Amino acid sequence: MNTRPLIWFPLSIMLILAALTAWLQFAVQSPHANAFSHGAHIADYMMEKFAVSRTNLAGQLIYTLRADYAEHFMDDDTTRLRQPHLLANDDQQGTADIRANRALVSAKGKQVDFFERVVLIRDTHDAQGAMTLTTEHLTAWPDARIMRADKLVHVTGKNIQMTAGGLELNNTTRILRLTNRVKAQYEPIK
Repeated sequence: MNTRPLIWFPLSIMLILAALTAWLQFAVQSPHANAFSHGAHIADYMMEKFAVSRTNLAGQLIYTLRADYAEHFMDDDTTRLRQPHLLANDDQQGTADIRANRALVSAKGKQVDFFERVVLIRDTHDAQGAMTLTTEHLTAWPDARIMRADKLVHVTGKNIQMTAGGLELNNTTRILRLTNRVKAQYEPIK
């Protein structure tokens, strides 16, 4: 009986395993193999026509965040948005509608920073009517319903025009606090 095929089979399996091990070792030690573990800021997924909504325990819509394009980064769990649009609803007080050229969403979505041509329209269901805020940078905390700007802000509304170096808007209490170099022109509501 010929025993040569019996010897070659285990040897060929061992050679294949050795080659696979060498290839894996080379792949792991290559400079591009562990880009995420070495702190590279590389998008791990991208989405077009992105939209996410949050509701309360009763199922009522709290806010919706949309964007034309979104890319998520695994190293810091942030998401970059192009043409973002945040619509925060409040069934009793009105809505806050924020649009910008781009935005950065923090890890777990707790904070959204809007950049470039930021427009916030605060629509209320009372005699004051809508109020429009324009700035170059606005930070929003959607769950807390708070928005802050640290750049020059222009505020216009029914019978009012203001500029300020910064602001804080609490969408729940409807308190708008302006800071730094505030200038206002106000006419009483008739």
